[in-house]
Amino acid sequence: MDATRLKYFTTVAQAGSLRAASELLHLSPAALSKAIKLLEYEVGVPLLAPAGRGVMLTDRGRELARKASPLLETLERLSDDLRADRETEVPVRIGSFEVFTTYFAGVLAKDFLPGVPLLVRELVPGEMERAVENHEVDLAITYVPIPSPHLDFLKVTALEMGLYSKSGQFKGVAFQELPFAIPAHPVQGSPNRVKGLDGWPEDKVPRFVRYRVDMMETAMELCRQGLAAAYLPRFVVELHNRTARPEFCLQPMPLPPKLTDTKHAVYLIKRKTDLESPTTRKLAKALRVLCRPSV
Repeated sequence: MDATRLKYFTTVAQAGSLRAASELLHLSPAALSKAIKLLEYEVGVPLLAPAGRGVMLTDRGRELARKASPLLETLERLSDDLRADRETEVPVRIGSFEVFTTYFAGVLAKDFLPGVPLLVRELVPGEMERAVENHEVDLAITYVPIPSPHLDFLKVTALEMGLYSKSGQFKGVAFQELPFAIPAHPVQGSPNRVKGLDGWPEDKVPRFVRYRVDMMETAMELCRQGLAAAYLPRFVVELHNRTARPEFCLQPMPLPPKLTDTKHAVYLIKRKTDLESPTTRKLAKALRVLCRPSV
């Protein structure tokens, strides 16, 4: 069955007349009428019947129009998708949380994958593992891994954390009285016993929490305003301070004595069935450069 003639016929059915349909299709009424007659010959049944000075759909014509419309829409979408694939590059799809989606993506795009289209999704631990498994993203970055038998967790570097606040804001304040801004939602299912997205060991070193926030940037704004301290990745604070006005730069604070391990392993998550690609290696290199240990 000719798809073009089928489209002409459904246009007649929607427009209600040959003349109105011919104007929409930029065809002469005679050419459109001939196309419909050829379609009737193909299907072996009459589709239009005379009605006064115009035409009307036969019962078989109404049935064909009803069934043909969604088929033509599917063909049109398929054609658009194939055309888009030819015209645009397929993006590298990465999932992670704000530490990397906000403060790492720009460095990655500028210095390590210049000109490469990226699709970056904001996902929390657990969500990002499912997104990799379900082929919604190609790779994910985390320091709070949630194990899965279908995924590989490639340790690529270590990320150093620190306690930060506005310069001089809490001088002389005892740690127990220090107001913290922390992630609002706990992490579930991590084997390293991390309970929060910032990786603070709550079971070993309790802290005074004044603010619970969804976004790390919100915690940093509370720090900039001198209202809180936060446990943040060192590289994030360094990138932040490059562009912040001096009065809003964040400075390190002494850590409590019990907090001796401030490093978190950083993992790239990939499907076990996928080979390690050049993009994976570039992503790993970018993470190692950005998260390099302080001298």
